[in-house]
Amino acid sequence: MSAVLFLLAFVSILTIVALGGMFSEKSGTVALSLEGCMTFGAFNAGMVMYLLPNTVPAGISALIVILVAIVSAGLYSLLLAVACVTFKANQTLVGTALNILATALAVVLIKQITKTEALPVGNSRLSFMRFYEIFNVNFFGMQGVRFNWLILIALVLVPIIYVVIYKTRFGLRLSSCGENPSSADSLGINVNKTRYIGILLSGMLAGFGGLFLITMNSEWEFANGATGFGYLALAVLIFGQWKPLYILLGALIFSGFKTLSVFYSSINFLEKLGISSYFYLALPYVVCLIVLIFTSKKNVGPKALGEPYDKGKR
Repeated sequence: MSAVLFLLAFVSILTIVALGGMFSEKSGTVALSLEGCMTFGAFNAGMVMYLLPNTVPAGISALIVILVAIVSAGLYSLLLAVACVTFKANQTLVGTALNILATALAVVLIKQITKTEALPVGNSRLSFMRFYEIFNVNFFGMQGVRFNWLILIALVLVPIIYVVIYKTRFGLRLSSCGENPSSADSLGINVNKTRYIGILLSGMLAGFGGLFLITMNSEWEFANGATGFGYLALAVLIFGQWKPLYILLGALIFSGFKTLSVFYSSINFLEKLGISSYFYLALPYVVCLIVLIFTSKKNVGPKALGEPYDKGKR
């Protein structure tokens, strides 16, 4: 049962973050900074969990932490918007830089706030046992089987995101900015503004995913960032061809291997093989790479994805 709950949690994280990336990419901006937004949102939420007094009620504490993760990651994503939409910088380079910057900021600031010495390992670890118990409750009263109730929020968000993208005027405008920004502009759509909103929503959902990830543990080593979940979510988005149903399927596949890396020791025949634990830890990313090699050529994203829009050249 515990493995099933882990699988459901991993699927929820990857799906939400990948759908968040879809807002950005549907508008025409590459969502390479998902890893950085997850890390930054998780870091800010982690600091609040570390510093918030125990006298604050559990419900209010949880709400504060969720809002901090979402808002901070959304604001962080605006750095991508300013650089790539306003100043038309290279989206791949800026996204990569934001991923590196988020982890570096987390490590430096945590060391300063917690007064931890500069050790080569474990120098940016935060513990938040109280919040682990707040976010992870006993599954139908079963002792030792924890259920992270952020899964329920994720399950509610998925259909809402689908409706917003495919059934609303905003969603249609968002897609038009990623397919043909010149035509969208000629119809009176503010392309840059729409892309800003898409990137902002992408960052906010990534921040929620980052919080979700770290609350599955009682502590987190922020030198590891979001442990590659942002990159996995981007791979899921590409594998899923920017379609929610396929994204969910991709999240299920990659989450299965991620869950295996956690629970392989409880499977007798795998344990008897004597394979190093590092193999199972690397397996989800290896599978991700192999899948993308064989499927990426067939996947066609928004036509204007990665292309800055210059209204003067319309």
